[in-house]
Amino acid sequence: MLLDEVMQVSTKEQLVKKTSEEFKLQYGTTPDTVTLTPGRINIIGEHTDYNDGLSMPAAIDRWMCVALSKSNKKASTIYSINYKKCVTMSTNKSNATQGSWIKLASTSIDVLTDEFDLQEGGNVAIGGNIPIGCGLSSSSAFIIAITHTFCQLFSIQIKNRDLAYLCQKIESITLGINCGLLDQYGIILSKKNHFMVIDFHDDHIEYIPVHINECSWLVVNSQIHRELSDTAFIQRMNECQEGLDILKDKFNINGFRDIEETMLLELQAEHEVIYKRLSHLIEENKRVNDMKDQIQKGSADNVGMLLKQSHESLKSLYQVSCKEIDYIIALSENFDGWYGGRIVGGGFGGCSIHLLTSHVVDEYNSYITTNYLKKFDLIPDIIKVSFPGGL
Repeated sequence: MLLDEVMQVSTKEQLVKKTSEEFKLQYGTTPDTVTLTPGRINIIGEHTDYNDGLSMPAAIDRWMCVALSKSNKKASTIYSINYKKCVTMSTNKSNATQGSWIKLASTSIDVLTDEFDLQEGGNVAIGGNIPIGCGLSSSSAFIIAITHTFCQLFSIQIKNRDLAYLCQKIESITLGINCGLLDQYGIILSKKNHFMVIDFHDDHIEYIPVHINECSWLVVNSQIHRELSDTAFIQRMNECQEGLDILKDKFNINGFRDIEETMLLELQAEHEVIYKRLSHLIEENKRVNDMKDQIQKGSADNVGMLLKQSHESLKSLYQVSCKEIDYIIALSENFDGWYGGRIVGGGFGGCSIHLLTSHVVDEYNSYITTNYLKKFDLIPDIIKVSFPGGL
């Protein structure tokens, strides 16, 4: 059970204060350093990062906060404010089989100890107001928060892309899958009031201003929990790779970005599922480029249309949506002032992102909450997000 009071903390100043106070209660002293790490949202470009595609993430105003001091011993002790649990971790990987945040923390500290020959552990308090397990990169933010703070405390000179690669490595080890860099780039490299356009084929990043007048971005948490390590997610990664391998045998191509729509016809008859997966990938890459143009033009109608197209593709082609989020999207279609929305993150539950006219936000909140509660007996968590930049 999560500790409601820390999840409800609304400002980063309050979160820093709360985390510092909890650190002092646990360890009897003030921390040597306190850091904030944001969560992230992906505007469009879903399930493309691990397929050499295009994405458009941005850091959001929800954070993980870490208070840290040296422990004067080999072991590290971590107190989770959200879970109200304290764990002491040695560096012999004895926590590697444990789940959730303990495994994330243990792997982070083990990798840092191995790579930078740390001779001492840390005393840690960590808390956050990023909704957990719903597509806003709470796990990635947790890893980055631990890693970044340890690097600060022990004067390890690593930042920006190098920090992203290190944290990607830690997450891949923890989850047992080859993670993309979407979360790490979005959290670490974001700029205030800008969206990133990332080309994962060559790691090129472009920044575009958030420029849609009189509109607000909302995140609706369906309260349906999902696991990134579920077999369904891994299966989709494997299906994309299988499709690429088949097309490599038929055409002179080297990677996903060489695939043309006409090539997919070779898959349609005998490999219908793989055809759907790669169709989503190609179409989603096009939508990222279109979204970049429409945001720069400030066209809320066209931005909304692209969000809706993306959701339909994730629902029908990549098949990672769920009935609860499909209901939220369908319900929103009937709301005046809603431009568009889509499921975000790994899928199978979690959150959706929505673009609305600013003056109807409160009315939309009430509309969705009332109908969703009646339909599923769940109260969605609806938050308005801004884009404060990354680390």
